[in-house]
Amino acid sequence: MQEPKEYQRREDGERNYELELFHQKEEVYQQEVKSLKKQIFISNLKAWIIGLILIAQIIFIVSYFQKMGIFGEVSTSLNKVAVIQYNQEVTEEYTTTVMEKLDDIREDETFKSVLFIMGSPGGSPTASEELSEYLKDFQKEMNVTMYVDSIAASGGYYIASAVKPLIANKNAIVGSIGVIMPHYNLGELAKKVGVEEDFMAAGKFKKPISMFSKIDEENRKYMTENLLKPTYENFIQSVADNRGLKKEDILAVAEGKIFIANVPEIRGILVDEVSSLYKVKKKIRESYKNEVDFVKVNLNQQESFFPSVKVDLDLETALSTLEMK
Repeated sequence: MQEPKEYQRREDGERNYELELFHQKEEVYQQEVKSLKKQIFISNLKAWIIGLILIAQIIFIVSYFQKMGIFGEVSTSLNKVAVIQYNQEVTEEYTTTVMEKLDDIREDETFKSVLFIMGSPGGSPTASEELSEYLKDFQKEMNVTMYVDSIAASGGYYIASAVKPLIANKNAIVGSIGVIMPHYNLGELAKKVGVEEDFMAAGKFKKPISMFSKIDEENRKYMTENLLKPTYENFIQSVADNRGLKKEDILAVAEGKIFIANVPEIRGILVDEVSSLYKVKKKIRESYKNEVDFVKVNLNQQESFFPSVKVDLDLETALSTLEMK
């Protein structure tokens, strides 16, 4: 009688062991399923995060190029007119930016022409010459409309004269064909603060200018004859060539004189036509049967984090102040 009971206990024990083993396997299986689900969830989450990051990057890149890239706005028209608003002092940096933007416009087949709005009081003679020559070459491939909205004086006019016809607002200021090099004598102030100039130079005219003294007559004559007058002559001749006029015609309105654009004495000499920006754009629209978009070109320059400080102490730095004003 004992053996059957012993057998029964053994059988029950084996059954319990198998059941416990089954539960253990089931638990392991459930843990593996949970782990797999967790891995799938994490994988999907990573994919979503990566996707969102990519979308955000694409949006950022698109908005960045719209804001800081070639064009300040997006156009879907097949006939686009690039609008260049030149409203700063003429500098090498700003002029280079304008030419780079125009290079990009020339390569874009959807752009049909350029509306160049001039509003500069002048600046660097070399930068004015560079952009003037560039615009003359640029017009061989693409039409340019030049409009003076407020001022095209000195170097600003130098640039504007490269395009014909030259159209201006009737109240715009034009002209100021002349050259100036500012000089400041801080000698008395230097004495008060205990600053004394000291330098070494080889050559009589190596240092004709100093901020610590007046320019003497010999050096004044030297600078005028060898720097200001040649630059002035180049200015007059370039404007005459740009406008298709004789040098004498430009001399009559030069000497640094400024004019309001609608005065009769400069019509056909400094200005070809008096109009308004609205009318200029209307005329351009009509030429494309009103199927045109004006796209403003972004000329913003990224400025350095550190401020720029300049002190003109000798001829080399003083020459950088030579301006057409």
